[in-house]
Amino acid sequence: MLSAAVMLTLSYAAIGGDSALAVVPMRCSWEEIELGLCNDDDGDGDLEIGDTRPIENDPGRERPGSGPDVPISDPGIPAPPPGDEGPGHDDGAGWQCLDPDEAQLGNDCTIPVPDEPVPEEPEAPVIPPITIEDVAVFTPAPASPAIEPYGIAIMHAPMNVAVSASSHTVEGELFDLPMSVTFTPELYTVDYGDGTVAETSTGSPTWSELGQEQLTPTATSHAYSARGTFAVSVDVAYSATVDFGEWGVHPVNGHVVSPGRDIDVTVYEKRSLLVDQTCEEDPAGPGCGPVS
Repeated sequence: MLSAAVMLTLSYAAIGGDSALAVVPMRCSWEEIELGLCNDDDGDGDLEIGDTRPIENDPGRERPGSGPDVPISDPGIPAPPPGDEGPGHDDGAGWQCLDPDEAQLGNDCTIPVPDEPVPEEPEAPVIPPITIEDVAVFTPAPASPAIEPYGIAIMHAPMNVAVSASSHTVEGELFDLPMSVTFTPELYTVDYGDGTVAETSTGSPTWSELGQEQLTPTATSHAYSARGTFAVSVDVAYSATVDFGEWGVHPVNGHVVSPGRDIDVTVYEKRSLLVDQTCEEDPAGPGCGPVS
């Protein structure tokens, strides 16, 4: 097919009642010169761009080298010098890529696209073994025990110390990396303030939670042998694990201990007396005065 750049001026003339196609010769392109389709107009023996090409009057007759597979270039585009075929040159397809943004005359023009840069994988940080001191700042709040019955104790009768603790997670930063540390209670240490200490791994429920009657023994109950006021506290020891996200979960060596707050407990003495009147009826009666 002819390019839109090649314009043929055609005219018809009536000769003897028949129509004949008159063709005005056009200037040759460099491709047509290569195909031998042009006349040497100036007679110097060399075919040059600008020489005219013969076109047969018979429209049905193809000239040698013509056809849909033979591109005809715009005569205004000069042939490139050897070795300088222009950007996008492909030895198999010709110098069709004069403009990187478009193909010439229907030829395929492939412009190489640079590969996208591959992002580098972040380098894994070196995380040393984690100690108690590393996570001490994240230690859970101290536990506040509840004293039964009613925050007091009776000599020689069991009083119960109840305290609750549960697993929980704290977020923060360690070794300049974001992380979260999870604490899990594993050991309860109860100090009754009179030199007696008890340990349990099952926690410290109330009598009601245990389904027991008041003044009955439990894993954290204690009976005082003397009257007075004593400071009771419960320390909770937690195991800890630190989660660095994509850099893994790391255990902490040892336990993180959360010291409990002191709760004052007053211990009273109970006396049983056989009387014929209540203290309201006889305030001065046995057992009704101040306890000495």
